[in-house]
Amino acid sequence: MSFLNELAQKALCDPYLDSLIHKIEMIYGFDFAGEEINGSLKEKEYTDLLRFSDILCRSDLTQARNLAFKIVSLLYNFYSEDRFFKLQAATVLTKLGNFPSLRLAVMDEEINLDEIKAETILKQVYQVAPDSDYIFTDAQYKVFEELKDSNHFSFSGPTSFGKSFIIESFIKYLIKERNANDNIVILVPTRALINQVKNKLKKEINSDRYKILSHPTVPYLYKNKGNKYIFIFTPERLISYLSNDNPAINYVFVDEAQKLLTDNDSRSPLFYHALMLAKRKSVNLYFSSPNIVNSDIFLRLFGNSTEETLTITENSVAQNRFFIDCVEQRSIMFSENGKEIKIPYKLFSSDEHENLKNVITTLGGNVQNIIYCNTIDDTINYALNFSRKSRAKSSPEIHDLIELVKKTMHEQYYLIDCLKKGIAFHFGGLPQRIRERIETLFRDKVIDHIFCTSTLLEGVNLPAKNIFILSNAIGLRRFSDIDFWNLAGRAGRLTKDLSGNIVCLRVIKKKNRWDNPDKDLKVIKKKEIEKVDSILMTNKGKFYTNIGNSIEGRPFTRKNVTENEKKMLDSYGNILAFHGLTKTDSILRSKFIDNNRDGIQILNKINNKNEVPNDILAQSMNIKLEYQNNILAMHKLLPTFSNEVNYDTCLDLLNTLYDHYNWRNEESGGTKPLVKSRNVLAYYAVLMNSWINSKPLNVVIKDIIKYYATNRKEIILSNNLSEVFDSNNRSHINKVVDNVVSDIENVLRFKVKNYVSNYSLLVKEIQKEENRLKDNDWSEYLEYGTMDKLIIELQNLGFPRHLATFLKKYYIDFFIIENDIITEFLESELKIHFDKEQYYEEYIELAEILDWNV
Repeated sequence: MSFLNELAQKALCDPYLDSLIHKIEMIYGFDFAGEEINGSLKEKEYTDLLRFSDILCRSDLTQARNLAFKIVSLLYNFYSEDRFFKLQAATVLTKLGNFPSLRLAVMDEEINLDEIKAETILKQVYQVAPDSDYIFTDAQYKVFEELKDSNHFSFSGPTSFGKSFIIESFIKYLIKERNANDNIVILVPTRALINQVKNKLKKEINSDRYKILSHPTVPYLYKNKGNKYIFIFTPERLISYLSNDNPAINYVFVDEAQKLLTDNDSRSPLFYHALMLAKRKSVNLYFSSPNIVNSDIFLRLFGNSTEETLTITENSVAQNRFFIDCVEQRSIMFSENGKEIKIPYKLFSSDEHENLKNVITTLGGNVQNIIYCNTIDDTINYALNFSRKSRAKSSPEIHDLIELVKKTMHEQYYLIDCLKKGIAFHFGGLPQRIRERIETLFRDKVIDHIFCTSTLLEGVNLPAKNIFILSNAIGLRRFSDIDFWNLAGRAGRLTKDLSGNIVCLRVIKKKNRWDNPDKDLKVIKKKEIEKVDSILMTNKGKFYTNIGNSIEGRPFTRKNVTENEKKMLDSYGNILAFHGLTKTDSILRSKFIDNNRDGIQILNKINNKNEVPNDILAQSMNIKLEYQNNILAMHKLLPTFSNEVNYDTCLDLLNTLYDHYNWRNEESGGTKPLVKSRNVLAYYAVLMNSWINSKPLNVVIKDIIKYYATNRKEIILSNNLSEVFDSNNRSHINKVVDNVVSDIENVLRFKVKNYVSNYSLLVKEIQKEENRLKDNDWSEYLEYGTMDKLIIELQNLGFPRHLATFLKKYYIDFFIIENDIITEFLESELKIHFDKEQYYEEYIELAEILDWNV
């Protein structure tokens, strides 16, 4: 052990340092609660703390370096103007290589210490990010250098570590080093993240050679000009891209890679399948994940060398941890040593909304706050009640957003009430434009408080000084260690804060609301994250036996299999079948043979009985092979797609899917079934007809409101009780609005689209054999929300649906079109002739997409 590490190790074990940290944490906790403590730090205690931090920062022990940073972050709150603090903080932060925090702590103070100058110059030379004036932190630089020397790699770090920035920097490096010759994919877990990543990259990537796309169809306009591409894809879009004749992919960067490991998520098999398809094509795979201590797990899943991995536990932002229990009326802060510090918060109430209001007003009154509420109903309900007791806040930006909500959704939507008070709610079911505008206004400090669901867990980059966590669950599933720290890691913003505050808040006695504090708080109290593994490795719950049972149509080994688990097993069964048929060498296939005594026999049976072509099976992992083979066997008895889109043809198609894919059994279970009965198909037909016929979202919503009112349909409210729809009832209107937006994204564009796509591929296979191929792709209509080829083309060029429809209507003359294909875009002419006054909102959005200077 080096001398500096030995000194740091002694400091870590020093009871005097432990008592000093406990004292400054107590001072901070009291101050956070709005109270002064009797007895501040003595002068000697203050200087001793800074000297300890100076010793700790010189070590290469992560625990020591983190503690040095924590000391500086705590003292900053009380001594930020003191020159001695600035000198010591500058030394510590320079040694840690944390230059964003250094600029914040020192501000404009001139620091003339030779040691700091020398180290700063050294790191400014060697640790500067490509095409940037940003200096990597030591930990970031370490990851970046490892990436440069690896053909595949996996790394993890805290939420505030800047993983996305490292990936962006590495992409810049690749573009320069390889002369812009590679096509690159960034794989994100949900559609909600596509635009955020895309917009960020467009600002960062300056190469004229590259186009940044998010649809798996490369437009002719770009192919014709020899462009290279950076694709922002979900797993489904990557599967679609790789399953068709497209330019080769060289690199795939997997953001939020922990989604591969979720045991009860029906989407995790899609991640695995998409990346196995990429590996079959010799694509280089890179994995990025938050807070995973054994990040080599992702390399093991795909049979790559586990040496090319790095786990970072060094913090870029420090965090202070609190638990406010309004039920048991106690308030505590968790010290660095795990001990509890009582803090003087006492504004408890018997009303949950009053409790929430009191805590946020007291603890987070002067800064921005994120409030995690778990479910959509809770998120809206808490935001609405909180806003009713808040002061009005007006600004031009809020006014514009309110008008946008009225125009694109509904004039009675609850978000409007919240925005008038500088408050917003945020979840994946909001329209993309609204969600992005909320995020922008929050970053610009126009919106003060944001109530949210687990969308923030999916990787949305939206940090704040404080995060209040009202539930210890996602849906019905309790937080894992990784879930909690990924969410809690949003507390504190690198470049804006040295520290953030995590407040676990219990406002009501209810399940999954910190109702078992002793058990629920272990993860925050100890700050320990356990190793993770994949069910593909562990065979947990007789996984491989149950995959075989899924393929064979036999019962699972236990009765209480959830709907998500069932779908996951069915999907892995399809992936296994594909690997068997294509002789793919995979962990899934080899472990199935090892762990299922009938494994080889089951795979041989699939090989002998299956008639579905491999290219179709590759795109249909969510659909049982049995149903696909049954459809192929029907030949001339198989109903085909209509060339017209109206209510009747939509209903006919839905009924066909319902029957041929056995929706009655396959899609009627779980908390959010696609179909509880065939009766719901009439509603989907109305929705589908409006959506595919290019109607704006607000018109689609009005169509559904009219459908509910005319047919006196029942609507299920947040309390799970149903009432006959009343168009004069505002809560009914809001429920319909939320349902429509959610059903377009999750039902039409995902679930139904997957079935339609598979059915279409099977029909085309039959028609190809019988030489009667037709060209009408309803799966494309569902994805793009139109059957207009030009509007689809415009969306492939990067314009969202509403803007593509607008351009087709008013400015199509600025696009040169041959046979419904855009061959040229007269962008500079469009910019000159665009009517900014009449279409201001559209102009601003176009300017952002096309990088015009406004």
